[in-house]
Amino acid sequence: MTRYVPPHRKREVSDVDDGKSTGNDGGKTTSEALQRESWQALSRSITGIINRVSGENVQLSATELFRENIIRGRGLLCRSLMRAQLADPDLSDVFASLVSRVNKEFSIIGLLLVKRLVVQWWRLHRRGDWTALRCVSRFLAWLYIFNVVSVDVIYQIILAHLTAEKRCDDDVDQAAALFRDTFRAMSQRDVAEFHAHVLTPIRDLLAMDDDALRLSARAQTLLETCLHEVQKWERVKHTVSIIPPQLLLVEACEQKCHEVDLDDAAKMNAEEQLDRFVFDADYDAHEDAYETARCAVLGDDWETELLEQVAAAEEEEEEKEGEGTIAREEEARAQERSVREKQSSMDAAKQVVDERERQIRKDVYMAMRSSVRADEVVHKILKSMPSQTERTVCFMVIEGCCEESIYKRIYGMVAERLCKSNAKFQVFFAEAFRTRYEHAEELVEKQIEYTCKIYSHLLRTDSLPWHRCLSVLDIIESDMSQRLMIQWLLQGMVEALGMRAVQERLEKDKELRSSTVKLFPVDANEEGLERAVNLFEAMGLGELGAGVRAQLEKVRRSRRMTLNTNFAPNYNDRVSGGDANHQKGQKRSRENMMEYI
Repeated sequence: MTRYVPPHRKREVSDVDDGKSTGNDGGKTTSEALQRESWQALSRSITGIINRVSGENVQLSATELFRENIIRGRGLLCRSLMRAQLADPDLSDVFASLVSRVNKEFSIIGLLLVKRLVVQWWRLHRRGDWTALRCVSRFLAWLYIFNVVSVDVIYQIILAHLTAEKRCDDDVDQAAALFRDTFRAMSQRDVAEFHAHVLTPIRDLLAMDDDALRLSARAQTLLETCLHEVQKWERVKHTVSIIPPQLLLVEACEQKCHEVDLDDAAKMNAEEQLDRFVFDADYDAHEDAYETARCAVLGDDWETELLEQVAAAEEEEEEKEGEGTIAREEEARAQERSVREKQSSMDAAKQVVDERERQIRKDVYMAMRSSVRADEVVHKILKSMPSQTERTVCFMVIEGCCEESIYKRIYGMVAERLCKSNAKFQVFFAEAFRTRYEHAEELVEKQIEYTCKIYSHLLRTDSLPWHRCLSVLDIIESDMSQRLMIQWLLQGMVEALGMRAVQERLEKDKELRSSTVKLFPVDANEEGLERAVNLFEAMGLGELGAGVRAQLEKVRRSRRMTLNTNFAPNYNDRVSGGDANHQKGQKRSRENMMEYI
C-alpha cells in the first residue's frame, strides 16, 4: 500500500526533480520519484490490457503491449498473465496466443513466463493444491501447442503424476487432463517420441500385475478412455486444426521454443525481483534501446498511426452518438405510437366489456321480472349467461334486490340456488359482501337492510360458508353503518335459526371461531372488551356476546386481585406501625409518671 501524496506536493516534487535532472544531466530522467510514477503507470497499463484481452482482440492487445516498455515490465506482464489465467482458465488459449506473439519479438519474456510456471507447478504439486495445479498445467499445455515451450516439460509432468511415490487418483486425473490437452499436438509433431514417452508408459501401467503399483478401477477406466480418444483422433488429425484460426498469430516454425527441465524447478530462478520497482541509473538509455526495438516491431510511424487511430475512434464515436440520438428519437416516437395504439385498443376492449356487462345485467333483470319461481329465474340466467360472467350476475342480483321498494324473498332464493349450483358463485357472493361491508357508509339504510336479509338467508341455508362472511365483521373498529350491518345480519340469523342454534354454531365450529376473532374479540384489552359488550347489548344480542362478557369479568377479577395483592403489605405495615407507636406512647407515659412520682 503506497503512501498518499496530495496533488500539490506531487507538483512540487516534480518541479524540483525536473530542475535537478535538467541541471545535472541535460534533461535526462534520473529522479527516483519520476521513475516510480512511470513504473506505476506501466503496471496499470499492462494490467488493463491483460484484463481486456479476448479471442477477438488478441492482435490488438499484442500491439498495445508493444507500445509499453514490456522489457522493463516483463515481471509485471508475467504476473498479470498468470493471475488472469488462474482467474479464468477457459481463456488459457487466448493468453497463450498473446504470449506467442510477444515471445516471437522478445523471447526473454516467454522464457521468464515458462520458468515461473514450472516453479509454480513444482510448488503446487508439493502442496497438493490440485485446482491451481490444473490451471498451471493447462497454461503450459497451450504454451506447448503454440510452440513456446518444448514437449519435454509435458512428458515430465505426465510421468511425474503417473509415477509419483504416493500416487492417488488426483494424480491420474491431472495426468489425464494434461494428456487430453496436448496429445493432438504431440501426435502431429513427433509420433515416435509420443509413443515412446507417453503411450508406452500408460499401457505398461494398465498392464501392471503388482498389487502395490496397480491402478484403481477408476484410474484404469480414465486412462483407457484417453487411449480411445487417441485412436479416434488418428483418423481425423490431418483434417482438423488444433489452434483456432483467429488465435494463430505466429506460425509454429517461426516461434522461439524454450527448453526447461522440470527437475531443475527447485533451484530455478523465477526472477521475482522484477515485480518490484528498482531505481535505474541508466533509465534513459534503456528507454532509448526499447524505443529502437519497438520501432522495429511496430514501425517508425507507430505514434502517428496511434494518433490516427485515436482520431478515427473519436469520429466513429461521434457518428455513433449522432446515430444513437436519431435512433433514440425514432424509438421515442415509436414508443409513443405504441402507447397510443395500446390505449386505443384498451379503450375499445373496455367498451366491449362494458357493453357485454350491460347486456348480462339486462338479461338478469329480464329473467327476474318475467319469472314467478326462483328455480325458473336461475334456469334462465344459467342458460343465457356466457362463461366467466359469474361475478356480474352475483352483483346484479344484490343490486336488483336493493332497488326494490320492498324486500322480495325471491332474491334470496335465487342467490341460494346460484351458490348451490356452482362454487364460483359462492366466491363472488362472499366478495360482494366484503365490498358492501367496506363501503357501507355509501349505502342507504334500505340497501343495508336488504343486503343483510339476502346474506342471512344464504347463511341460514348453508348456501355460503359462514366464515367467509363473518370473518369480515369487526365489532370494535367499525363505523355506524357497519355496526348496523352487523346488527341486522345477526338478528336475521337469530330470527331464522334461534339464539341457541346460532350460539352453539359459533362456539363449536373451530374454523368459524378462529375466523370471528374480530367479531368476538376475546383477546382484546379491557377497554376493547367493554366496548364490544356494550355494543352487543345495544344491538339486543347480549347472549351472543356472552363469551366476551365472561372474558371481561375474568380480566376485571384478575386486575382486582393484583390491586389487593399490592395493597395488603402496605396496610399491614401501617397497622403494625400504629400498634408499636401506641405501645411506645404508653411506655413513655408510664415512665413520665414514675419520674413525676
